[in-house]
Amino acid sequence: MATEHRNPGTKRQAGIASPASTNAAPSTDTHPPMATLLREGFRWFAERLNEAAAAGGERRISGAAAIVISYLHPEGSRSADIARAMGVSRQHIHTVVRELTDAHIVTTTADPTSRRDRLIILTPDGEQRRHRALTTLADLETELAQHLGTSEFTQLRDLLTRLWSPTSSLPPRQGRE
Repeated sequence: MATEHRNPGTKRQAGIASPASTNAAPSTDTHPPMATLLREGFRWFAERLNEAAAAGGERRISGAAAIVISYLHPEGSRSADIARAMGVSRQHIHTVVRELTDAHIVTTTADPTSRRDRLIILTPDGEQRRHRALTTLADLETELAQHLGTSEFTQLRDLLTRLWSPTSSLPPRQGRE
């Protein structure tokens, strides 16, 4: 017997969960919502990155910490700017920055343009970790390309780029730069 997965905002009709008040294709056990698939893809990458980091003797970090690292600019970033870009509270960013500071991945320094702000910057260890993570991500993409085939992998990348690149025609979400 298949397990029934119900999400808030879905109705159960004739054995199929369909989105409430949308005309989207109904979700089924074999075709979950696209958001679920994207989330699981992100988790796959995050878990594999953590496995590679741990194998190299590095500390595992949370998914939120990995996302914060991806928003850091080389010259440093303010927590308020990262929070706005991610659509989360500054308090959440401060919690994640503590995790990253404890792991010696980032440090904070006075912002030369503002007396009240601090910049979050990668430590030398954090820079090395980011470099290794980018190499691991490239390896993971190669693995996906082998699994899907080059043509389908290229198509997937092109579609995701079209949807979520900075030049996307989708309406921008709040905080999107």
